[in-house]
Amino acid sequence: MDPGSSAHAPSRREVLKAAACGLPLALASSTWPGTSLALDAAAENAFKPIRIPEWVHGVSRMAFVAPGEVDKAAKAGVQVVHGNAVWPYFPLRRDGGKLKPEEDRILHKFADDSHRLGMKLVLGLPPFPSVDLVKRHPDWRIHPDNAGSILKVEPREDNLGTRVGCNLGPWGNYLIEICVELLHDYHLDGYSFDGNYHPSICYCPACKNAYRQDRQRDLPAAVNLDELGYRQYLVWRGERLEDHYRRLQERLKKENPEAVLMSWTVNAGRYGHFLSSPRSMSARMNLLFDLPMQEWWLDETNFGGSVAPACGAAYLRGLTGSRPCASEAYLMSRGNPYGTDSFPVHERLTRNLLAIANGSITAEALGWPGHEQSTYEVFRQVGERERWLTRTTPLPWAGLLVSEQTRQFYAYKDIADRFLPHVYGAFRCGLETHLPLAPINDWDLTPEALSRYAVLVLPNAAALSDAQTAAVRSYVQAGGGLVATGETSLCDELGRRRRNFALADVLGVDYQGTPKAPKARPELDANFAVVVDENYWRQRVGVATLTWTDHPIVRDTRLRQLVPNNSVTFRGPLVQVSKPKEADAVAVSMTPEGMNTQLPAAIARTFGKGRVVYFAAAVDGALWSYAYPYQRCLFARALEWAARDPAPISVRAPMCVQASYFTQSTKEGKRVIVHLFNGVNTAANHGLPAMDVPLREEVVPIHDIEVRFSKDAPKSFHLEPGSQPVKARREGEVAVVLVPRLEIHTILVGEF
Repeated sequence: MDPGSSAHAPSRREVLKAAACGLPLALASSTWPGTSLALDAAAENAFKPIRIPEWVHGVSRMAFVAPGEVDKAAKAGVQVVHGNAVWPYFPLRRDGGKLKPEEDRILHKFADDSHRLGMKLVLGLPPFPSVDLVKRHPDWRIHPDNAGSILKVEPREDNLGTRVGCNLGPWGNYLIEICVELLHDYHLDGYSFDGNYHPSICYCPACKNAYRQDRQRDLPAAVNLDELGYRQYLVWRGERLEDHYRRLQERLKKENPEAVLMSWTVNAGRYGHFLSSPRSMSARMNLLFDLPMQEWWLDETNFGGSVAPACGAAYLRGLTGSRPCASEAYLMSRGNPYGTDSFPVHERLTRNLLAIANGSITAEALGWPGHEQSTYEVFRQVGERERWLTRTTPLPWAGLLVSEQTRQFYAYKDIADRFLPHVYGAFRCGLETHLPLAPINDWDLTPEALSRYAVLVLPNAAALSDAQTAAVRSYVQAGGGLVATGETSLCDELGRRRRNFALADVLGVDYQGTPKAPKARPELDANFAVVVDENYWRQRVGVATLTWTDHPIVRDTRLRQLVPNNSVTFRGPLVQVSKPKEADAVAVSMTPEGMNTQLPAAIARTFGKGRVVYFAAAVDGALWSYAYPYQRCLFARALEWAARDPAPISVRAPMCVQASYFTQSTKEGKRVIVHLFNGVNTAANHGLPAMDVPLREEVVPIHDIEVRFSKDAPKSFHLEPGSQPVKARREGEVAVVLVPRLEIHTILVGEF
């Protein structure tokens, strides 16, 4: 499962190799043979997160280990160990089956040793039927085609791809029973799965029957997101997998109410996962795990030198509804082959501290060759901060929608261009201006959930349902702030295009398409032209001249310094919209390349009691892909103007400092927690840009950071770790705390 895996189960890479045979590895949800396969419509609409045991809220350190490494994990202060030890057996124990004697001995010792040393054991169970089971029930496997060709494939011990079970059918029920039996016999504390998702499509008998009963139609003919029928199938498939996990949770917690699923998630916070399409689980399925985990790769393919890792950790926290989650910061950072033999200890610590600064707890492997001592150091440093990491809630001010509907059903043809730049650009703005900006999800677009935020950010959130847009409209009418960009609300939740924005009345403009590209290519400077190829021209889209005069969202000292003539060249996503009815609502105008007509680029207006800023020139997307500082200033001013009231906490520090804000309520009282992370890389920009990722070896301290509390300031403050008291000074109604020195990471704790 991970670098600490034993020889008794496949490593994560071995699991992935099963795809080489052309079979999907993901598994789908399950139902009992002979029972009704139809899902109750009311149950579908009333999705509820599972209730997690209280002990999970106190977890801050988890380790991936082999059965013989339990004592090392205890030495490191680990609370939960994860590890492989056995495979699913056949038949069930109630039918005469059991583990092999050697596996029985290993698993008993693994569990006993973990509990003796005061740790929980979460078993990594490979979700693959045995060879004997597949020989007895060959049709329990995933059928990747409608011809039944999988039935001609002989199951093999050394090829996992020959025995991938379908969780929607009998194999899913069998796996649940295996889990319950092992939980009972070996007193396990829970499970994690690697690959237990759903396939892009499956034509096994159970899937055919279930879809026909649930949807009164046959399965789609092929995997094709261009087809509405396939999109509808993918939603159904996700619901079925949710049903499988919900029933697994019910069975486990009936056997032991303290049992958990701390499982690997996809479509979470890793750049590569965001690109995965079709998806292999719904985003909301994270709410059916007691603690979802993600592999947190900072290699070149996952943009480890950018805001992507920080955004990914914060997004995973948002997916849980602010419950516990974990990021395993991988050591590997270089191409193919990967290597850890020259990995700086400092970088390992830095990655883990970045993860906890964004609300994700530490999960690390003890099995990285040559890095055992650095593992101990990571857990020691996290342990020193543990009291301030658990049972926290992100401070609500700005909610940033990361719309899975938009990613999968609107941007699926080019997620890297149509979806991610907007999310990352908005997140980057919050990071560099130190504004409290928390990722939220499609299901958070309800009146109750939105009421917690001063401003809502919809970064090209194209795919929104009628109910979601109605909730946004009501939220703004009641006084909430809204900042939206691009084609927000142009499609429904399945990506079906509307004739106009569903939020046209709120945004104040109508959709009129996109500006046409110029017919003739502009002339280039001779020194620049020598390096230009066709790829440059393919990417040269969305160029316009932005101009502004005087409006609250452009009244900013820094913006005047950056754009003294109030006119600037922009390159990024452009949308053509009508002029608003209010003449003074156009805050920024644009003249697209090849046009002589000025179009609205930024609209700022009121709607009901609320304020709205709409960017037809999507500065969020540009701030990721073609960034200039003025874009950050414009977007930040839009957030502050729409929110009306300033953020309750702000930080004055260099942009390399990331600040994140949480509240914590315990028996001792209420407190506010401000994480400060120093992202300086002293080798910055010295490598090949396309390949450079952080391998930090040293830290440059940041001095005299100001943390400002605009209202309801805590009574006392201290810095952690170390319990160093600090005093606040008053500037009118603002309380100002000076953090004298930031190494990699520190926590300012304010006690009420």
